[in-house]
Amino acid sequence: MPSKLSSRRWVGAALVALSLGAAGCSVATSATDGTAPEKPAKVEAIQGKNVKSVTLTEQAEKRVGVETTTVTLVSGALNVPYAAVLYTPDGGTWVYAVAGPRKYVREQVVVANVTGSVGEIAVLSGGPAAGTTVVKTGVIELYGAELGVGK
Repeated sequence: MPSKLSSRRWVGAALVALSLGAAGCSVATSATDGTAPEKPAKVEAIQGKNVKSVTLTEQAEKRVGVETTTVTLVSGALNVPYAAVLYTPDGGTWVYAVAGPRKYVREQVVVANVTGSVGEIAVLSGGPAAGTTVVKTGVIELYGAELGVGK
C-alpha cells in the first residue's frame, strides 16, 4: 500500500496531468503556411512493451521545462532525485529515461527508501543502470502525453 506521501504525490500528479493542455503538450501548434499543425508530442508503441515512447517537439520540450539528471550509484545503490519518480494509479513506480533527442521512455523502478532531510533522494533497488539519463522535471507532463490526456 502506498504511503501517505506517495498517495499525496499521485493526487497532485493527477491534477497536473489534467492541466496538461495548458502546458502545450495536448494542443497542436498553429501552422501559418497552410500545412497541418505539428503536434507537440509524438507517441509511439514499443514492440514487446506495455509503455510507449514520447517524442516532444523542441517548443513543447521548452514549454514543459524538461530537465534531466543521471542515475547514480551510491554505496552500491541506485539513486535518483525523488522528483524523477512517477507513481501510477496502480501503485507502480517509474522514471522516464532519455531514449534519444527529446525522446523519452517510461521505465519501472523499485523504490527501496527515500532519504534526505526533506526526502529528496529515492534509493532504488531496481531500475535503469547507473549513468542512465532520466527526467527530473516534466515527468507528469510526459506521462499525460503518453496516455493521451487532453486529446
